[in-house]
Amino acid sequence: MKRFKIIFSTTVLVAACTVFLQAQDLNTAIEAYNLGATAAQEGNYITAIEHLDRAMEVGSALGEEGASVVTDCKNLIPQLYLRHAKDLASAGDGPSSLPFLDKAAQTALAYGDQTGIGAEVNDLKSKVYYIIANEAFGKKDFAGAINNYKKVLELDPANGVAYLRLGQSAANSDMEEEAIAALQKAAENGQEENAKRLMASIYLKKAVGAQKTKDWEQVYEAAGKAAEYADNVQSNKLLGLAAMELKRFPEALTAWEKVMRTDPDAKDINTTYYRLAVVNEALGNKAGACAFYNKILGDPNFKSIAEYKIKTELKCE
Repeated sequence: MKRFKIIFSTTVLVAACTVFLQAQDLNTAIEAYNLGATAAQEGNYITAIEHLDRAMEVGSALGEEGASVVTDCKNLIPQLYLRHAKDLASAGDGPSSLPFLDKAAQTALAYGDQTGIGAEVNDLKSKVYYIIANEAFGKKDFAGAINNYKKVLELDPANGVAYLRLGQSAANSDMEEEAIAALQKAAENGQEENAKRLMASIYLKKAVGAQKTKDWEQVYEAAGKAAEYADNVQSNKLLGLAAMELKRFPEALTAWEKVMRTDPDAKDINTTYYRLAVVNEALGNKAGACAFYNKILGDPNFKSIAEYKIKTELKCE
């Protein structure tokens, strides 16, 4: 009987010690949590997270006893990463905010956050990448701009302005196909007018380059695309010239008539009249040709050819 009493007493002592140690550990977890909460209130978010991580570690080891501490830590840690990232971004240090935004999203996912932190992180990251991209664009670092506009669009695929700037960056990098693809997406996402204007400029540039090498087929194709997106004088002039060189006179007539109607008081209007005369003549429209040759009789640059056509070749009445 005496031996049983000794064993019983030892068991009670061990149990008492275990309870005491658990109470100590719980107090340690609570103290770490309180330190974290205080640091968070003071805006020291990284220090706060370190304390909360410690509180969660100790609390997890306690099982049910520490469950409430663990839950509180899990609720707070993702929010603190997000607050720290916002502070960095607001201070103009967007690149430094990105790792903390990732941590906010990662911990929120791991801890089963239900407050929508993931969506908020994606929105903020897209804004940070957009600022970085714009800064690169302003420095003519188009490769950097392209890379970061693409990151914006991964997070915000309906961002028409980002597609527009991506198209501009690609165009400035002589990446024509990529530029057009981006600008078409911009047009689909609320930037149709601006996208068409930029696409027209890309094709116009291509047409001008082809004109220098007298690749009239390419001039015709590129100028036609430019006119499709922005039916202006310059694109129609190039289209008209290419069509004349390729003897596509009906298309040439349409282009030059547009040039004439768009700017009837242009300084070079007589050049347009001359080309309309030539095109009408090629189409067998004698009356039209004569009318335009008569318009340029008083211009010393065209006087000789106009007189010859009117008096000798066409015998205009």
